Amino acid sequence: EKPSRLRTDGGLNEHLGRHESATGPPFADALKGETSVLKGLSSLSGAHLPAIEDWTPAVDGDAKRSLHGHRFPARPLLTSEVRGCPCCLRKDIAGSSLPPHRAMTFRSHWLIHHVSLCLHHKRQLVVLWQVAAPTQRYDTAAQFRLIADQVITGALQGEEREPTDFEIWFDKRLEGEPHAATWLDEHPLHAAAVFCRLLGTALLKLQGIHLSQIAPGSEWGCYQMGFEVARHGEQAVLKALQKLNRLAEPRHGPKAVFPMLYDRLTHDHKEDPDFTPFRKLLGKHLRASWPLGPGDDLLGTPVTVRTLHSVRTAAEETGVDVRRLRKMLEASTMIDPNLPDSWAVFDAAEAKPMLASLVDFMSAKEFFETLHIGRSQFNLLVKDDILQPALKDVDTKHVWDPRDGRAFVDRLLVGAETIQQAQHGWEKIAKSAQRLKLRPAAIIRAIREGRIHRVARNAQFDGYAAVHVYHDEVAQVLAQDQPSAMSLRLFAETVGLGNPVYLSRLVRDGHVSTTEMRNPRTKAMQRFIAPHDAAAFHNRFVTLRVISKAKGTSWQSLSHHLRRAGVMPFSPDNADYGNIYLKKDVEAVLAD
Repeated sequence: EKPSRLRTDGGLNEHLGRHESATGPPFADALKGETSVLKGLSSLSGAHLPAIEDWTPAVDGDAKRSLHGHRFPARPLLTSEVRGCPCCLRKDIAGSSLPPHRAMTFRSHWLIHHVSLCLHHKRQLVVLWQVAAPTQRYDTAAQFRLIADQVITGALQGEEREPTDFEIWFDKRLEGEPHAATWLDEHPLHAAAVFCRLLGTALLKLQGIHLSQIAPGSEWGCYQMGFEVARHGEQAVLKALQKLNRLAEPRHGPKAVFPMLYDRLTHDHKEDPDFTPFRKLLGKHLRASWPLGPGDDLLGTPVTVRTLHSVRTAAEETGVDVRRLRKMLEASTMIDPNLPDSWAVFDAAEAKPMLASLVDFMSAKEFFETLHIGRSQFNLLVKDDILQPALKDVDTKHVWDPRDGRAFVDRLLVGAETIQQAQHGWEKIAKSAQRLKLRPAAIIRAIREGRIHRVARNAQFDGYAAVHVYHDEVAQVLAQDQPSAMSLRLFAETVGLGNPVYLSRLVRDGHVSTTEMRNPRTKAMQRFIAPHDAAAFHNRFVTLRVISKAKGTSWQSLSHHLRRAGVMPFSPDNADYGNIYLKKDVEAVLAD
């Protein structure tokens, strides 16, 4: 048992309970690091004030708490579930002459969600009580009174198991005790622990285990799996990520290979500098081993230019047989001969002259099959001048340049999002055009002109077949039987405002104009965003989605850049309109 850890003990629990009833929740204030309350705890317990302050989760910056010199997010520390070790509590009772509820002591490290085992008793922590209201949750005297019998009889008991290397390391770092040096010691404790869990969760795939198979309370195994690799440093992590690559196809995207690791580092921890080294490490892996192209994203930033080719993507672009191309690349020592076609990558710019010399012009049939375009769809695209042969008036049918086909698809996918399957209104261009009795060229031109914003790459398909559009948006923009305007809901989705209530507030407060029109389906009069309303909106406002697509960068990085420059969302009189900005303010910052 470590005496330095903050406790509410002995008569202190009962004093807190009585004091709470009369004047408010001092233990809740103690958990906020209120100095006056901590001084009271010091005088009541006899403990030194610096020790109490050190082990109190005091407020430290935005939504953070500091505990013994380590920063943790506040929300996981202060959940409705209060956990602890019943064995420790029984030991408290046995070693005191006070009534059980006064003898039991609460250890502050039990609040940390990375801690799931009492290393002293080798028992997992259990939920002691679960209370939503903080005033009752932290009335420890009252709560200990309720569970005293269960603690004494052993009805509350955690499972017994040996501590993992991660748990021993975490405990020693938290305490500031000597321990075997690891690469993780270079990084903040909370961020390092989260990275271990995320990496371990990804590594489950190497064992053939799905995350859904992990029983509640068994996450400690994920921490250990990640720690066992990460403790040895960056090269060990990169080697493990390379192994994970082999379990999937690159076209499915990084999120399909390591979903939680990629998603959390891309979004949840984007703005936290403690996670920057781990984001950089994952980015280094992706840049070195993934053949990313338009339609993909790199940690939230849309890819606009291909840096790496794989044998497979190069064969698709040039029309060269995969086996022939592979032999030439191996002979040039440009690829690792041990990697499969989809993962054998090489520098696209360096190989461009060689690839250009290998290009095999195709027949029309070879061209549309390579691009995964149906024959009838291909004929329509040719007739409407969307696709044209590279050679004309020549005595050969091999007049189609596969590079033109790849460029055609890539142009449609610039700034697109990645979806794993077509749900919630996503359609292939051909299907959306068919439903609206349009030619596909109309949709393609609208995408190129920026009138259709929501475009996605479906990871289940290749080439043109992978390009999906959001049908409701296409219908509002192009359908002849629709009003020549968008509903407020669809316009909000299109510009990336998220919740339609934000646009409704902008309209209600007179910041955005609308046009009243009759809905041709319901025959009811309703407000729409007509073309002139949309133009007025775009002349005055911008959203993160619109800027990110125009600039080819992530909305998260743009948000961070704007915030650092002092540009805040449009919010006169503190009204909440979501992440919408005045265009002139944003343009001034981005022009610097």
